[in-house]
Amino acid sequence: MRWIMSLALTLGLLTMPAVAGAHHRPTTYCSPSGDICQSTTNVHGIRTLRISLAARYFTRYRLCVTAPDDSVTCRGFRVHERDGVFSSSIRWAAQFPPSGHGKYDVRWKSMPGASRVGRILGFHVV
Repeated sequence: MRWIMSLALTLGLLTMPAVAGAHHRPTTYCSPSGDICQSTTNVHGIRTLRISLAARYFTRYRLCVTAPDDSVTCRGFRVHERDGVFSSSIRWAAQFPPSGHGKYDVRWKSMPGASRVGRILGFHVV
């Protein structure tokens, strides 16, 4: 057994999953209760950053995008109500400066207080 572990370490088999998953972020998230859902979807070439809430938990939020060069841009947006659903949908390229190819992280923060909402999501620009 010891030689199998040594061989796996030598070949990099045990470290590959950690490296591969180190910068991976999901593109969608819904809380277990379904109260908060978020996404960073790309539909017909338009990257849209969305959040939807089951109730008016907050009226404004801060959306922060971390670019591949580690620069962070944050902007404030409003939550809108339509037919009993509270949501916001932002076109990424129109609101945030694209910084080239690579991995982007997206964080939603409720305002006031700026506490993180949901999960950190991401997307990749090729």
